[in-house]
Amino acid sequence: MTRHAERCDRFGRVFTRRQALDRGLSDAQIHRGVRSGDLTRVSRGALAQSERWAELAAVERYRATVLAAVGRCTTGAVVSHVSAAVLHSLPLLRPDFDAVHFSEDGRGGGHRAHRILHRVSLAPADVSVLDGVAVTTPARTAVDVACLGSFEQAVCVLESALRSGVSAEDIDDVLARLGKRRGIGVARRGAAFADDRTESIGESWSRAQMASWPDIPLPRLQHEFRTPEGLFVARTDFDRDGVLVGEFDGMVKYAKDASDAVLAERRRETNLHALGVHVVRWTWSDSRRPGALHRLLRQGLERVGR
Repeated sequence: MTRHAERCDRFGRVFTRRQALDRGLSDAQIHRGVRSGDLTRVSRGALAQSERWAELAAVERYRATVLAAVGRCTTGAVVSHVSAAVLHSLPLLRPDFDAVHFSEDGRGGGHRAHRILHRVSLAPADVSVLDGVAVTTPARTAVDVACLGSFEQAVCVLESALRSGVSAEDIDDVLARLGKRRGIGVARRGAAFADDRTESIGESWSRAQMASWPDIPLPRLQHEFRTPEGLFVARTDFDRDGVLVGEFDGMVKYAKDASDAVLAERRRETNLHALGVHVVRWTWSDSRRPGALHRLLRQGLERVGR
């Protein structure tokens, strides 16, 4: 790390020009830092030490960008849509991190470079404060994101909200207050389909895809399998008639103690096979490839005679 980078590193992940000036850097030094690559311009008026910035995941970079934009916002707008979802830690399907979203009550709206202002119906009940930042509530945030996306994206964000503790009644209340607006039909379909029993966004996306295939029956969620003696064997992501199990494998569970986890998963699958249950597994890669998940499920159904 260069001497200049060491001076900037003490500011943390993201800092403003004013913070840099207050702590001893000059504008000339800031410009030299950007030219040399020691500093990265995160957004207008916001900077980061490049080495630390490069270590962050995309969602963490976006979170920092949102917080930097909040510091520059001088109106009564609140953080909303995908920006609020990231602050609430709601997992999203194919999120667009190109712009920071704010909302204000009213009509109109506007776009600036990397900043979108939505003027929409915004009741006091739709606004909360999170770590000192005015932000739409998780329920309102999920509905806003659902209105802008596809059915699959709507299901994913709404189920993320349900898993975080938002109730179906909270979501229904938001939908009722919004009345007619662009995308509300998709949000309502997603809310009617959403189920709080899914345990990850991968399961949510898988289930939403299944809904579009007439030859794939919707599965039962989180069913417990036991031996004839009543001993617990497994609780599965999806199953059909107790003979076909579907498991989304996000691989996250193998991050620690991988060998032990894999062996435990194999034993679990062997015990299910002993009960006459066929297991189909898929990953993010399968979900992303057109038709791959459908083929896996069709093969599983044919194998068990369904």
